[in-house]
Amino acid sequence: MMRLPKEITEIMRIIEEDGHQVYIVGGSIRDLLLGIQPEDWDLASNAPPERVEELFGNGGSGTPIDDKSGSGAGVAREDGSKDSAGRKFGVVKVKRGDLTAEVAAFRIDGNYSDHRRPDEVIFTDNIEEDLARRDFTINGIAYHPQKGIIDPFNGRKDLKDRLIRTIGDPEKRFNEDPLRILRGIRLAGQLDFDLTIDTLNAMQKTACLLEQISMDRRRTEFERILITKNTGKALRMCVSANVLNAIFNDCYPPKGRTDQGDFSMLIQNIDRSRCNVDLRLALLLLCFEKKKAMKAIDELNLSKERARMQRAAQNLMMDLHFAVDKYSLKRFIYLNGQDVYDFLNSLSKQQREVYETPGFRIESRYYILDEINKNREPIYVEDLAIDGNDLIEAGIVEGEKVGEMLKMLVDVVHRFPGLNTKPKLLKKAKALKNPIRAKFRNFYFVK
Repeated sequence: MMRLPKEITEIMRIIEEDGHQVYIVGGSIRDLLLGIQPEDWDLASNAPPERVEELFGNGGSGTPIDDKSGSGAGVAREDGSKDSAGRKFGVVKVKRGDLTAEVAAFRIDGNYSDHRRPDEVIFTDNIEEDLARRDFTINGIAYHPQKGIIDPFNGRKDLKDRLIRTIGDPEKRFNEDPLRILRGIRLAGQLDFDLTIDTLNAMQKTACLLEQISMDRRRTEFERILITKNTGKALRMCVSANVLNAIFNDCYPPKGRTDQGDFSMLIQNIDRSRCNVDLRLALLLLCFEKKKAMKAIDELNLSKERARMQRAAQNLMMDLHFAVDKYSLKRFIYLNGQDVYDFLNSLSKQQREVYETPGFRIESRYYILDEINKNREPIYVEDLAIDGNDLIEAGIVEGEKVGEMLKMLVDVVHRFPGLNTKPKLLKKAKALKNPIRAKFRNFYFVK
């Protein structure tokens, strides 16, 4: 008998005492069989979802959630509301103590006309019929503490053999929901499993259907691949299964090595890099031609902030490479922001790990920036010993020229931090009113 959290045991007891069947299913039992503590708890029951809500009161609700049973039937509504979608697919969240489980009704799925959700579902009392609708054999297992394991598709053997195999005809399964292709590859990377030849062949034949799935759903599943324990292996499977075109469109395949990346070497060594989705995505995009990579960033539909960092990686990595002294490093941070510097500096560390390049520039930047911070040397306009009011009160500039003068003064103190006092800056500002002196503001002439 497997050890289950008391909260799960309690949920199952309440459902059974009401006269219904209930089993642990999907990824939960798969992980338990592999000796892994499940992160999520998935239960299946023949109890109507309305009854599950009644049994658990406020602890159970019809909150629409994504069905994770492997059917591919997402139940989240586009508008985020909390009514028919969750109930249509019979999935209810149940909270007990600090633990939340998802209780899904036994069901049989109808046709998938939109390659996403079944057009209709039929609720059933048969757990094996419910398991038959799921994606992979290792997800088609159920467990009950007293009744034991129900495994009609030999999922335990595939767990032992470390294989990803679909339940039933793989082409049919991927036609129903092409996103299962990426899910299967993610599972292989996550568990260090292999794809059966029939599964891989079906992925190759149906990969083009991924383009009918929204980019948000494609990208989200691909990003999960990027942070598995064996991302390199999973990416090599992506190449074999012909799915990368559906993520990067005409960026892929890359035409040889770029200044910032080599795709072949990256997929061999990416597991050496930090397990961070944005850094690994940037490593991939840097393997592509810049113009196409920038187009791909737009098409990936990233959040505004994430897209900004990916564009910075495309545009500024070479600038960072040549920021090798105090002045150039201050200018880089001033012009682009500390957050961009931190991201690109971390990205350069990942490049060092993946491509085995020298790290002296990274180390040099660390010591230079440490000295800048220790000496409190100014970087931003806010760090100046004067502000716009001081310039106006001194009668030096006014209006739009105030901002221009402050920018010139920042440039000056980047090179000469000792000038960052009020008297010296006001004196320098008066001198910079002369256009010639402004142009040569960072030069000191010796007689």
